[in-house]
Amino acid sequence: MIRTLCHKAAIAICLITGAATPVSAQVLHTTDSVVSVTLLEGWRLENGAHYAGIQIDLAPGWKTYWRAPGDGGIPTTVTWNGSENLKEASIMWPRPVVFRAFGMRSVGYADRVVLPVHLEAETNGPISIKMNMRLGVCKEICLPVDVAINSRLHPNHVEGMVPIQTALTDRPKPVEARLDCSLTKVGDEYRLDIATNVPPLHGNAETSVVELADKMVWVSEPEFLREDDWVMSSVRLIPQNARAKIDLSTLRLTMLTTTSAVELSGCD
Repeated sequence: MIRTLCHKAAIAICLITGAATPVSAQVLHTTDSVVSVTLLEGWRLENGAHYAGIQIDLAPGWKTYWRAPGDGGIPTTVTWNGSENLKEASIMWPRPVVFRAFGMRSVGYADRVVLPVHLEAETNGPISIKMNMRLGVCKEICLPVDVAINSRLHPNHVEGMVPIQTALTDRPKPVEARLDCSLTKVGDEYRLDIATNVPPLHGNAETSVVELADKMVWVSEPEFLREDDWVMSSVRLIPQNARAKIDLSTLRLTMLTTTSAVELSGCD
């Protein structure tokens, strides 16, 4: 059954999803009962840069996903087609959390997350936003959620500065460290070994996430090993079609713990 849920407010949000029921109960979960999405207007800088925020609130026990969701996650995508006075927009992802369920790892967020958005205005006037977002929310079941937000970001208004700045501060910190990479072909797939020298991070359950620019290359959960300051992350790479490209210059390695994260890029 397809349900359409529309709420008229200062920001129009429509959620469209296929409803589903958990195996153990006759409870119908709908998206309005498990997730709400709000656009925080943010603030404009003198150079035309505008910082806004996408605030996602989840019901207890539900989670959503990071830009690299892992094998147990659903990718989050955002488009800005039809927006006016907008040169470009990009999400600045805060540090995620690692979840494990049913033998699979996923990477994402629980409770509430604010995704900072960096926008570039073409003129000094308001930015007319048309944002379409697709995200997955999961507990015992998973629901795909489509969110459409239409709003105007005014150059002289300020809203949501504290949560947006907090999320910006919580992004993985860039580290200038060399990534030594070794790529080996094994049948129809590849093994990639990545070594780097990074001191242990604060927090527990240290792990890593490996990403490539070409999302048509499947990347496995890393085998992660630390010995003093040396870290090894080994992954399987499987191209999904003949046009998929393994370009190691685009590789991004994020190291995570329960309280901190760093990011490295580009293989040598």
